[in-house]
Amino acid sequence: MCFSATASFTASAVLGVVGAATLGKTKNRRAWLLSAVPLLFALQQFTEGLLWVSLDSWPTYVLPLTHIFLFFALFLWPIYTPLMILLLEPSKIRRIIIAFFCVAGAVVGTIFYVNYLQQPEAARVVGRCLYYPNHIFAPELLKYFYILVTIGSGLVSSRLIAKLFCLLVLIGSIITYFFFSVNFTSVWCFFAAVISVVLYLQPQNK
Repeated sequence: MCFSATASFTASAVLGVVGAATLGKTKNRRAWLLSAVPLLFALQQFTEGLLWVSLDSWPTYVLPLTHIFLFFALFLWPIYTPLMILLLEPSKIRRIIIAFFCVAGAVVGTIFYVNYLQQPEAARVVGRCLYYPNHIFAPELLKYFYILVTIGSGLVSSRLIAKLFCLLVLIGSIITYFFFSVNFTSVWCFFAAVISVVLYLQPQNK
């Protein structure tokens, strides 16, 4: 989590248990990517916990851990999210629309992460939260496009669980923007991680 190492490791542990349980009960192979989301967030939150510890004790590891966290935040999620929703979608027309989100997500995720790699900068604490320097990621307009391609596919989906998850993540992004705009990357990822526990409720007969 964005506020302390203890909170990050606790969130990681809870998400790990929920993620393992969700994946374990999933029978539909097409739903495996969706079911694995809490586990991936567990890894991301564990990385942020290590970041907190490194800031205090192992400064050499701060930049590499920042790379790992931002690989999830900037590159993986805009690609992974529409792909997992595409695999679950039964409607041909909706699949075509979601496929465009997949392509857009790959483009946006690559631009964001390549921009970061060209000017890598380590995370630091600002206002008692972890701050990832977002001025180096991409133009402001592209940041809104990132949100659109990451969660838009879920809003297009005919699957209720996908709609619910992405709608809650959207609400989390709005709350984060108004109350934690400086630390948006860290806090929004935390909100999304917590929200991912709802994926345990997905029906197993579809």
